[in-house]
Amino acid sequence: MWKEKIHSIGNYIIKHNKVVLPAVVVVAVAITVSVSLSLSSRHKEAQQEAEIASAASETATEPTTEDVPLVANEEGAIYTLIATYYNAMATGDEETLRSVCDEISDKDMYRYVELSQYIDYYPTLEIYTKTGPEEGSVIAYVYYKISFTGHEEEVPGYQALYICTNDQGGLYIKRGENSEEVNEYIKTVSTQDDVVEFNNKITVEYNELMVDHPEVLQYISELDSQVSIAVGEKLANQVAAETQVAEAGTEEGSTDGQDTQTENGEQQEAEDQGPQYVTTTTTVNVRSSDSEQADKLGKVSGGTKLQVLEQRPNGWTKVDYEGKEGYIKTEFLQLAESAAGTETIGTVTATTNINVRASASETADRLGVLSGGDSAELVGTEGDWSKIKYNGQIGYVKSEYVQ
Repeated sequence: MWKEKIHSIGNYIIKHNKVVLPAVVVVAVAITVSVSLSLSSRHKEAQQEAEIASAASETATEPTTEDVPLVANEEGAIYTLIATYYNAMATGDEETLRSVCDEISDKDMYRYVELSQYIDYYPTLEIYTKTGPEEGSVIAYVYYKISFTGHEEEVPGYQALYICTNDQGGLYIKRGENSEEVNEYIKTVSTQDDVVEFNNKITVEYNELMVDHPEVLQYISELDSQVSIAVGEKLANQVAAETQVAEAGTEEGSTDGQDTQTENGEQQEAEDQGPQYVTTTTTVNVRSSDSEQADKLGKVSGGTKLQVLEQRPNGWTKVDYEGKEGYIKTEFLQLAESAAGTETIGTVTATTNINVRASASETADRLGVLSGGDSAELVGTEGDWSKIKYNGQIGYVKSEYVQ
């Protein structure tokens, strides 16, 4: 029964997303709990962690770890959770990533989103598990292959995920801090013979691929560097934006709520500037107030255009949501460039699922996705990019993926 359930889940995700799953879960291996998506550095870090963990296990006194076997995953819920996690990484779906994990740093999220531009899909995803140290927990060892856009070779990788059960009985991936006892347990079971054997198998497979295809190793190295630079720029921009908002809030407070004055002493009201609009960069929740604990009013998909009612310095934006006030995290929004009045010169049709960007750059914010076969009005071209009308605003897609 569990195989039929997994097969059904796999077929759905194959049809709708980038993650391609096998009908039967066969095996999974991992020794690293690193969240870095740099494939080349991941193996080096894994080997270093294995050496450290091995030394720690020699002095471990926890007797239960000696009897924890590595078994093929038969839990459909675990399979679905991990499949959702990898599909969200492949598509850069921030909302889903946050929903399946207890926490994700801004740096890691920027890396996931940036790298998703270069990921075609995961052709292989296999899972093995060991019983976790806490009630309702497991350690999932995931073996995957990743296919990069424009490359035929499938690059193997592995990751260890600590999966826990929340108070409502739901599963989530725990990325936050663990107790010393939990960390010791994970290190110990991850250096047991069965895990090390599978780890070595994947390491050999990876190394053989790099020897046979040195161009792949060079691509991964260059990609890692490019992604790291882009993430650094986003973090710097975030700090600058937060500083600007904080300074604006200070200036506003000094006027005691009165309208700001021009150099000539003339008052300018915000209404004179006209309504401001934003576009969601991914599927995101709309809250009743500026807090992640606030009631959820609903959800809007990426590329949705909303009118701004207020931008708050605490990282939230108040918007007009279905005729009432709603709040969305500002990091998931961007100012919209209206397509109103823009002359259309033709039509383009997407040959595959492609990202729609806010400007002609692969590092620009993503407005949404143009599905394969969907058409859009063409308003111009900029280099290798086609400028289109997307949800009432201007968007950009790579010309090589449209006709």
